[in-house]
Amino acid sequence: MLAALVIGISYGFAAGISPGPTLALAIAQTMQRGWRAGSLVALAPLLTDAPIILLALFVVRLLPAATLGWMELLGGGFVIYLGAETVRAALKHGLSQAAAESAAPADSRARLRHVLGQAVLTNLLNPHPYLFWSIAGGHVLLQSVERAGIGGGASFLLGFYSLLVGLKLLLTVAVNLSRRWLDGRLYRGLLGGSGLLLCGLGISLVLSGGQRVFA
Repeated sequence: MLAALVIGISYGFAAGISPGPTLALAIAQTMQRGWRAGSLVALAPLLTDAPIILLALFVVRLLPAATLGWMELLGGGFVIYLGAETVRAALKHGLSQAAAESAAPADSRARLRHVLGQAVLTNLLNPHPYLFWSIAGGHVLLQSVERAGIGGGASFLLGFYSLLVGLKLLLTVAVNLSRRWLDGRLYRGLLGGSGLLLCGLGISLVLSGGQRVFA
């Protein structure tokens, strides 16, 4: 079980620091609405990955490449939309206005549910988790179960998600602390940069999906 835990930590560390839509969205939401919103984005994989793992193990590997391509097109389009909304917010609001938003309506339950819904949808439409669990992750998980039983599989998942989610949570805390010290122009620049990063990742997904669908 210790070996499975170490392997899970290794995979989780790599996944946790790799740039992707969920990481970029966590940064953008933290910049825009504070650590609670960013933390919800970071926690989204805990809500979505159970069905993703099951689908990847038993369904995704049997599907044609075009299916994942359409998923990339849809997911990329949604990520571009989120990025554009973030850039629009950066252009529209200064630091004082953003701070006021994060202090009141941004922390409302309705707003946080909306943020969580965006994060869940982003993760579900992102084909990378499906590819990871259908190729590398699923193989290691099943191998861990074969070698050490359910405890081995649980150890792998514990190590993986501790790092995957934990690193994103640490990043949201760091971004939130630095956000308080930024002046209006620098704040808008960083917020706009996170939005452009989301747009870039979305475009990358769309281009990859187009190659799969139309190749």
